Amino acid sequence: MPTGAFRVRCSFVGMNSLLRLLPLLPLAILSVSAQNATTPESQRILQHVQYLASPELAGRAPGTEGNDKAAAWLKERFVELGLRPGAGSDYLQKFPMTMGLKLGASNSVVFSTIVEKPGIPLEKTTPTKFGWKLGVDYQPYGWTESATVSGPVVFVGYGLSTKGYDDYAGVDVKGAVVIVIKGLPKWAESNPSLKAAAALRTKATTARDKGAVAVCFVNEEGDSSDVLTRFGMDRLGRNSGIVAVQVRRTPCARIFPPKETQLFVAEKKIASTKKPQSFALKNTSVSITTSVEAVEGTTNNVLAILPGTDPSLSNEFIVVGAHFDHLGMGDENSLHAKAENVVHPGADDNASGTAGVLEVARRLVANPPKRSVLFMAFSGEEKGLVGSKFWTNTPTVPLDRVVAMINMDMIGRMKDNKLNVQATGTSTSWKDVLERAQKDLGLKISTTADGFGPSDHSSFTAKNIPTLFFFTGLHSDYHRPTDTYEKLDYDAMLLVLTMVERVVQDVAGNSARPDFTAQHSQSSTQGSSSSAGFKVTFGVIPDYSDDPQGLRITGVKPGSPAESAGLKADDVITAFGGTTIKNIYDLTAAMSSKNPGDVVNVTVLRDGKSVTMKATLTGR
Repeated sequence: MPTGAFRVRCSFVGMNSLLRLLPLLPLAILSVSAQNATTPESQRILQHVQYLASPELAGRAPGTEGNDKAAAWLKERFVELGLRPGAGSDYLQKFPMTMGLKLGASNSVVFSTIVEKPGIPLEKTTPTKFGWKLGVDYQPYGWTESATVSGPVVFVGYGLSTKGYDDYAGVDVKGAVVIVIKGLPKWAESNPSLKAAAALRTKATTARDKGAVAVCFVNEEGDSSDVLTRFGMDRLGRNSGIVAVQVRRTPCARIFPPKETQLFVAEKKIASTKKPQSFALKNTSVSITTSVEAVEGTTNNVLAILPGTDPSLSNEFIVVGAHFDHLGMGDENSLHAKAENVVHPGADDNASGTAGVLEVARRLVANPPKRSVLFMAFSGEEKGLVGSKFWTNTPTVPLDRVVAMINMDMIGRMKDNKLNVQATGTSTSWKDVLERAQKDLGLKISTTADGFGPSDHSSFTAKNIPTLFFFTGLHSDYHRPTDTYEKLDYDAMLLVLTMVERVVQDVAGNSARPDFTAQHSQSSTQGSSSSAGFKVTFGVIPDYSDDPQGLRITGVKPGSPAESAGLKADDVITAFGGTTIKNIYDLTAAMSSKNPGDVVNVTVLRDGKSVTMKATLTGR
């Protein structure tokens, strides 16, 4: 399950506070559960998880030997079960994807400052030049534009610009490089509009729209002020339209002229006065060159088919899926406290769901259902649901024959028999189906209606296919090297798998297909929580894949402002209310200042042509 989905959910279908931790997953962070595998069946699942989470597979990152070994192993298991190939004549569906990012050959930051000397004109004073050292003093962000820019240096406090507080008021940043403090001053943390403007990417958008050519982010004063965050790819969009770097506190403080206001003093004054303290650094300019390159590669989905027994229904499919990739040695999604490269086993995320697919397949082979079942092990999920999106865009069976998709992600850490089932609002059939499936299992079921969330079922919901997502909860080992096989409860997993098996048999045996409910999520288009400061809804479903021209969408919510305005699937949003849109963060920033009833111009690229529509925004 990708970390990014826990950081972002705005007023878009299928997104969680794109700016803060998501409220989508209602289960609390769980404590570690002890290993429990007391039956031959649960022992078999344990062995599957143990191999997938072993050091040999080194975290199963796409494009690595460990991921390829996992795919080959899954293929062998499908063959052993007697399943047919699900990707034409093969079990492997190869697809290309961006595996990560690397720094190019040209990255530099060089300052030029003139120290005034009595009796000597500035124009005759030789500038002093000094630089920041890459990887030691500073680091480009993965979402920076690759370019060379130069200009005067302007400190703009926390880089906020709202009606009640504006760090950009009174300073000219056109053509300038701005220094921005990350986060918020303590007094602003309870202010909804400031919280909505505080996300890093939102601040970058604000700086760009104010005319700055680059933004340098520096940590607040504190224990972590000299720590650089891990370099890597932002799964929600690389395009930003501005050069962006992060810098350690100490080298950043040194660029402030000695006789002028210092970084520490300005920060403290913002805290005490609750007023902006922005200013241009006297006689100081900088040239920044950034170069970030994509690392491309290929990986595989693993697909297998169990033919149905009823000739009248066997040409229709139920998909049972889970992603098998993880973070490898730790990537930008790792929550490990240290920057070291260490194996992230991904036992619960998502060796558990992958082992679940194999066990459900074994059971269904022994008792074949009337409809056919397509078992899918996806790769690329942690990079943005890449594998499942590739399949739904290039399906190996006709999409109109897929009657439902059942997804399992992180099903190994059940506590107190609590199970969360998401996407229940994607079909009116699910309520009765789930009631029948949970009978006598003793499970405490919580449900979430939204069909869009941080896992592969979202790719199927976007294609109007009814989905269900089974999930046992987050825990303190999530996306850390400590997500190991011995912490899973394998007996409890059997309860989840029994319920999944019953759902599949129920759907497969019913001559009527489950209907798809377009109005499957009220909350997903209502905007983020009030604490994030959003007052309006728009109702688009972002594609999340990079598009250099803007933000591509996969669809719109029925009855939403986006639908009323005329937006359609595959539109690429390039402008919203005067703000240039290059990514989901730009749209987030543009919406944060809007009110219900506002009419905004929305420009999209459709079939290569620019189209502008008017959207009337509605309240949350």
